[in-house]
Amino acid sequence: MKAVKEGSVADYITQAMLILLKQKTISEISVSDICKKAGVTRMSFYRNFESKEDIVDRHIEAITEQFLKESGISFKEDSTTDYFTKLFTHLKNQREICEILYRDNMMHLVKRRFDDIFIKIHCREYDDYKSYFLAGGIYNAFLLWLINGCKEEPDELAVKLSTYTER
Repeated sequence: MKAVKEGSVADYITQAMLILLKQKTISEISVSDICKKAGVTRMSFYRNFESKEDIVDRHIEAITEQFLKESGISFKEDSTTDYFTKLFTHLKNQREICEILYRDNMMHLVKRRFDDIFIKIHCREYDDYKSYFLAGGIYNAFLLWLINGCKEEPDELAVKLSTYTER
C-alpha cells in the first residue's frame, strides 16, 4: 500500500473524500461525487485507489506514519505514562476522522493499523499472545474513550492505563 503524496492527484482525491465524509456517510458518497469534488476523472481515481475505503485506509496509514516519525514514541524508551500520553494526544488530534469512521462502521481500518504497528513493535519484546493482547487492549481502551466522547485528557487516561500495564 503506497502513501499519498501531498499535491498529487491521490492527495486531491483524499482531500475531496475527507470533505465529503463530513457531509455524508461513506455509503452515500459515490466515486463520481469524489471525482467531481477533486476535479479528476474516474480513470484517475482508479489509477490511484481501488475503492472509497482504500482512500480512507491510506489516509490513516499516512497519519500513522507521520505520527510515528515525528513523535519519537517508543514503548521501550518512553515511560508507560509518557507512551500513552503521546499516543492518546495523537488520537485526540485525530478525533474528528475517528468519529466519522465510527459513525460509518469503518473502525476496522483503525484496528488494522493498531494491529500492524503494535504487534510489530511488541513482538520484538514479547511472545505473540502478549503482543496481540496489548494491541487489542490499547485499541479497545481507545475505542471506549472515543465512544465516551474523549472525556478524559490524554495525560489522565495515560495515568489510568499505566496502572493496568506491566512491562
